[in-house]
Amino acid sequence: MKNLLALLALATASAACQPQTTTTTAPSAPVVTEHPSNPAKKQSPLPVLFGPADTLSAAMRSLLQKHDLSALWSGTDKQRRITPVLEGFFGPDHYRFMMVITAARRDAQNPAVYQVQGKCHYRKNIRPFFGTLTVRQVVDSEKYYSPQDASFHPVSSDSMSGEAWSAAYEQAVGQAAYYSLKAQLQLQEAAAANSGIFEGEAVLNFFVAPGQRVGYAGAPAITEGEPARGSRILLRGTRLNRTTQQVKQFVVADDVFAAAPDVYKDFGVGERGGEINPKYAHLGWNEYWENDEWWAESPKPKLSL
Repeated sequence: MKNLLALLALATASAACQPQTTTTTAPSAPVVTEHPSNPAKKQSPLPVLFGPADTLSAAMRSLLQKHDLSALWSGTDKQRRITPVLEGFFGPDHYRFMMVITAARRDAQNPAVYQVQGKCHYRKNIRPFFGTLTVRQVVDSEKYYSPQDASFHPVSSDSMSGEAWSAAYEQAVGQAAYYSLKAQLQLQEAAAANSGIFEGEAVLNFFVAPGQRVGYAGAPAITEGEPARGSRILLRGTRLNRTTQQVKQFVVADDVFAAAPDVYKDFGVGERGGEINPKYAHLGWNEYWENDEWWAESPKPKLSL
């Protein structure tokens, strides 16, 4: 944890020389509607994936205070994910399930807590949700590549060979610090018949580049044994239906094939497993290639005179 230890030493030295101040960072994402903190905490019988030992060190808190990750949670970073949708599976039949965090805001008093809101999509149901992501663990990660982040790409010139460009790219990537965090996920759907509450974990891989810029970090391919299996963000846990009291599992990721092996070993087919096996079409995957922005608010009708 070389990066975290360095941050701790720096924070300790700074505290000895300067009076303590509280830093408030303006939200970098759309405004999050105020809701009670941890809405599922008092009413959920769902299993909690974190224990008392999952506490943040001073170095971890310093890192979270210094870097606001709201734009990464909501997918509004300039080098955003291909789509804001996190896709995966829900319930024992592993039906297609989608979640979108439409807004996220770091808590002004606790940099480890993010107030979030969004929508989830299961079968024909689209339900808004709100709640919190509370960071419980932060660790140094091995170097990840982030090919979607063009800021790592060196400026090409006629005199630059392919080898020189690659070397410059590797140098830029190597100058960034890489982290993986786990957050406790507590979400609640808007009150309605069969609405539910979620308890689980969120895994986020990110980098901090020179200049204090943050962005997504991910492996060049789905990688067993890595946080979020090498993808950028992954959410998983359980959902309680407040009407029926049924509890079902869910898992979603920015790369659906990162979530898939947890439930289907043959979900991906083709030379690199990048195509969905047609036999799963009846579980909602027949509409996978449709560009339906189901999470977007319906525009107001225009008046015609």
